[in-house]
Amino acid sequence: MKYAIGVDIGGTKISFVLLKNSRVVETRKIATPKNKKGVIEAVEDNVKTMILRVPKSEILGVGLGVTGPLGKKRDVMLNPPNQKFLKGCPLAKIVERKFKIKTVMDNDVKCFALGETLFGAGRGAEIVLGITLGTGLGAGLVIDRHLYRGGSGAAGELGHMTIKFDGPKCNCSSLGCFEEYGSERFFKKMKYSPKELGMKAMAGDKKARQVFKEYGKYLGIGLANAINILDPEVIVLGGGIANVFQLFIKEAQKQIKKIVISPLAKKQVKIKKSKLGDFAGAIGAACLLWENKS
Repeated sequence: MKYAIGVDIGGTKISFVLLKNSRVVETRKIATPKNKKGVIEAVEDNVKTMILRVPKSEILGVGLGVTGPLGKKRDVMLNPPNQKFLKGCPLAKIVERKFKIKTVMDNDVKCFALGETLFGAGRGAEIVLGITLGTGLGAGLVIDRHLYRGGSGAAGELGHMTIKFDGPKCNCSSLGCFEEYGSERFFKKMKYSPKELGMKAMAGDKKARQVFKEYGKYLGIGLANAINILDPEVIVLGGGIANVFQLFIKEAQKQIKKIVISPLAKKQVKIKKSKLGDFAGAIGAACLLWENKS
């Protein structure tokens, strides 16, 4: 039996898992440091702790999920929009040299999509689109249990698809990106975080419910565009905002019914909430080790 360590480096937290085949043996979660040195040290310290849990000879390797597009060889972060201090960082090489253990790296949301396909809400489907709704908005496409990465490795950047050409400026410098309407940034005009606003909405606050209805409208527009282009069987939504899935999904589905062109696609596609929760990305990152062997 082989073990794999998975690390998911998000904008606000870093999650770690120790996986033995499909079974999670241990999990850890910490706040994401705000500088390059802090992130590298945090990853090294927590990976070291997990390596010490089992015989090193039984560890297949470490999988890293990181933000933004990567180089074609998936060895360097090219342009992480929400963690610009990691631009150009060859984190997988750093970890591999430190521990002398195989280390692979991919986009964090691609890892989320892979984890949910193999062990979560997308299990059994041939085409799964995973989307995380959090600090940013990212996506990953899995076809026949393998990640689709595109010609340059950058496939899945749905967050930077323009859905309102005269909209606000995004961190990537474009205007009206899906990320501005589908991530936490949509709620920046409010006095509350999505979590706090969700609690108010669940308690019956009409204004809060209206905000989530508007959010669902924009989310639905973006999802409908993705369905028209990719025609997935299942869309899995994760990230912090997905925790209040019930507050926006009906409005999103209304937009999908209006915009998706194929009657078969409208009928077939299923939109589900993540089953693996906060550790979906880290589980998927660990699964990169098995994917790379096939």
